[in-house]
Amino acid sequence: MSELFEKVKEAYGIEIHDESDMTNAWKLVEILKEKGWVIYVITAKGREQVDAWHPTFGSLFAQFGESPGFKSVLEGICNVALLIRGLEENGTV
Repeated sequence: MSELFEKVKEAYGIEIHDESDMTNAWKLVEILKEKGWVIYVITAKGREQVDAWHPTFGSLFAQFGESPGFKSVLEGICNVALLIRGLEENGTV
């Protein structure tokens, strides 16, 4: 996870300290919201899902036909934020 946190810090300038640092992870959600993204967080026993939608880019994971499951909500938020950064910068994820 430290590699994931380092990528987030490089891309967004937000430092996530550990796997329980939802306060800083949620800052990513707020940044994405301000850019027009809708972030979906779904949790259930045995299911952690984070996805995103934007009026210009559409649904993030529908592009791949994948279910956006992660080991934790924090991991999902970080990964979705990085995928969005790539999409916004390059038009691809």
